[in-house]
Amino acid sequence: MNILNREAAMKPRKTKHNLLKRKNREGYLFILPFLFGLFVIFLPALFYSAAYALSTVTVKLDDVQLSGVGFQNFIDAFRKDTGFRVLILSAVQGMAFDLITVVIFSFFAATLLNQKFLGRGVARTVFFLPVLLSSGIIASVDMKSVMMEAFSSSNNTASTISSAFTAGGFNVLFDLKEILSSVNLNQQITSFITSAVDNTYNIVNLSGVQILIFLSALQSINPSIFESARVEGATKWEEFWKITFPMITPMILVNVVYTVVDSFSNPKYGILDYIDSQAFSSNQIGFASALSWIYFLIVIVFLGAVCGILAKRITYLD
Repeated sequence: MNILNREAAMKPRKTKHNLLKRKNREGYLFILPFLFGLFVIFLPALFYSAAYALSTVTVKLDDVQLSGVGFQNFIDAFRKDTGFRVLILSAVQGMAFDLITVVIFSFFAATLLNQKFLGRGVARTVFFLPVLLSSGIIASVDMKSVMMEAFSSSNNTASTISSAFTAGGFNVLFDLKEILSSVNLNQQITSFITSAVDNTYNIVNLSGVQILIFLSALQSINPSIFESARVEGATKWEEFWKITFPMITPMILVNVVYTVVDSFSNPKYGILDYIDSQAFSSNQIGFASALSWIYFLIVIVFLGAVCGILAKRITYLD
């Protein structure tokens, strides 16, 4: 009897162990494509890129010869290549602008899409469409269409609207810069707002994933928390700042990281094309590799600084 009882006690444990092994096997199978890309494609390419950055590369018909020059390519990038420095500065400024506008827009868009209204599913799809349309062959299509022109400039929008009226005073009324100047706003704030209006199309185009992340974070908040707050007499404003905003701060950090990486990899700043031209048009593969590493390190430093500032303000609920 003791032997039978012992075998009966061991069966559930063995079944549980087999189930755990099967789940682990399925997990490894799921990440197998990632591991293959990491060890077979990414890491070897990273190693060769670092070797090229420290060398002068000579490409022949059947061989690639490396002649070590140490950090000379990195030194030349800062001392001799003034065009790269200008592009880097422009990219950092553009990224900072994209970061602020995209995160703010995506947050408020997600807040609106989280409300209950007729056609909410269609509205959510419309906001995510730019992510699909900006990929693949569609991204290569000339986007200077009527849609872009409609969002191209606050002044153009003003003139279009005001042209429907005969009175000349409407030109000033619908001129956004004139309106902001008339209320004595700071010049930098005025420039920021008008730039955001000028880049409405690009902001919407870059905000699809961020809106989706914010929307999932808003929907994960337990409704009973808001019900308890209303019982205590909290207003909508207090609910937002005391409940909604603190609980989605982790997703703000996620969206900030995603936006920074996405902005730096955006070809509109011209750095990627410049590095590509240095490698293949000017036949300076080693120098281009050094530029790539400099750009990569700048992204890491910028990302680390932003995350360091935000990390202390993130609220994690256990």
